[in-house]
Amino acid sequence: MPKSLFAFTCILILNTFLFSSGTAGNNSFSYIDPRPDAKYVNKNTTVVFTPVTELKGSSLTIKGAISITGSVNTNYNFTLVNTTDKQTYIIKPATAFADGEKVTIKFSSAVTDKFGKSIEPFEYSFYVTEKPVKQSHFAGLVNELSPDVLIELEKYSISQKTTQQIPPVTVNYSNNPSPGNILMSNIVFNVQIPNTPHLLILNNDASHVFTRQLSAQVFDFNRQPNGNFTYFYRNGGKYYEIDTSYNLTDSFYTGNGYLTDIHELRVLPNRHALLMSYDKQIVDMSQIVQGGNPAALVTGLIIQEIDENKNVVFQWRSWDHIPITDATYEDFLSDEIDYIHGNAIELDNDGNIMISSRHLDEITKISRSTGNIIWRLGGKQNQFIFQNDPFRFSHQHGIRRLLNGNILMFDNGNFHIPAESRAVEYILDEVNKIATKMWEYKNTPVIYGNAMGFAQRLENGNTLISWGSTNPTVTEVKPDGSKALEMNLPVGVFSYRVFKYNYGSNVTGVVPVGNHIPGKFNLKQNYPNPFNPQTTIEFDIPENSNVKVVVYNSLGQFIAKLVDTDLNAGSYRTSFNAAEFSSGIYYYRMTANNTIYINKMILIK
Repeated sequence: MPKSLFAFTCILILNTFLFSSGTAGNNSFSYIDPRPDAKYVNKNTTVVFTPVTELKGSSLTIKGAISITGSVNTNYNFTLVNTTDKQTYIIKPATAFADGEKVTIKFSSAVTDKFGKSIEPFEYSFYVTEKPVKQSHFAGLVNELSPDVLIELEKYSISQKTTQQIPPVTVNYSNNPSPGNILMSNIVFNVQIPNTPHLLILNNDASHVFTRQLSAQVFDFNRQPNGNFTYFYRNGGKYYEIDTSYNLTDSFYTGNGYLTDIHELRVLPNRHALLMSYDKQIVDMSQIVQGGNPAALVTGLIIQEIDENKNVVFQWRSWDHIPITDATYEDFLSDEIDYIHGNAIELDNDGNIMISSRHLDEITKISRSTGNIIWRLGGKQNQFIFQNDPFRFSHQHGIRRLLNGNILMFDNGNFHIPAESRAVEYILDEVNKIATKMWEYKNTPVIYGNAMGFAQRLENGNTLISWGSTNPTVTEVKPDGSKALEMNLPVGVFSYRVFKYNYGSNVTGVVPVGNHIPGKFNLKQNYPNPFNPQTTIEFDIPENSNVKVVVYNSLGQFIAKLVDTDLNAGSYRTSFNAAEFSSGIYYYRMTANNTIYINKMILIK
């Protein structure tokens, strides 16, 4: 083997090892961030750690139990915060770290757990970014929008004192679409096209339920589990929440010095939120690939969970886990490399996180307790066999876990031949690592949206497909592939994503059971079971929660909504009357406290 090729191979192997071998810490901690030996850490970072066992509250007040030292500043004062779950701790330095500094965190044996046992002393270091780069909220649109549009997005604003035209929406086709309201917002790629940003909630006939003019571009207008609406707004650079009366109630943004990205916000029932940030760093690519730029501008991805007080309680950085060379179609010799390009976050049924990364062509599952990667689907490091979809997905947007356990995504199809977009559903065997295509929809004639887009499974089993950077804007299709609805914004006007929700009125008929406060969340077995035609379902919630209970058939199709409301802590019951349904197996699902609970019941007539 030539010496140059041998050296290049060694660099790649070393690079892969450095990005994959990190651990949370010693045996005393299940999670810690920044991770040991982490690079490119923001100087405004906090340190988050989760002990294996609960710590004694008084132990952390002992002088010298925890210390922070830097290679530039020898000692950092800090405050220690125990989060509301009482399991996670946050070290908040009093001042920012110095650029390029090596920071060392030391936990001494003076830290003891709740049993009075001293933890194993632990010391580790991480490295602060040496040359900070100017960041942008719109970094996530690089390679999706042209440079002139990005410049326009950064500066574009209009006066809200003058009412501008609401963008017209045309119904191209309608055939018994599912009930519900459609959420979209309008953006343009060509700044010469007249366009005034609006939030839009529409009926199936495109008539207005709600409109609001905004003075700058708006993205990701969505509805959250508590019934409120959220959107990313350039003026402010964060997500805003409005209630069902459309009054401003809250905002959401990333911490640790990172700017909030436009692609995704998931507000959890406990008021925690999942967000992402794009992180540009100067990287010596000549140490990674032959001929690489020694001062390349490389964009990584930051995933955060913030709590109700906007503390970062979980953070995952692509720098720590995924090599730059895992990108599928990026030019590693370029001056700028966007190697991850995350665009969606999904809280999985087991409490872990799935993310979609466009430039990896990958869905990645991440442990929310350790930060380690659980599996990788698609891309160069694919761990799954694609049984009947050999070309897999390409530059996809969105990832959602369905009730039937499958996953659904919008496949932009940028590098399919020919380029063609689709919605695709996979059966995912996470044990044997097999992905089986169960369903897909490709339009005839071909629709290709090279950027943005989304696929949403509706309650009645239909699928809503927003096509991103093309027309039509959105199509609703039935399980058999026939169209139910198609809508269009004006030519050249697009919506980042489109959603549809049937949220008429909250379901009543929830009856309290006793007056005790249960110790845990619990969805009990229905009774009687089997039943005909009515059965009772009881559930426990130990804290005030937004609770949803819905019923699905054996095909995973929505049948009925039994509960959809905020409830105080207690035990409750509701009933399900299946007089209009046929015999068979049904599933009832409760969503509460950021977790999904599912039971099976049998109808026999």
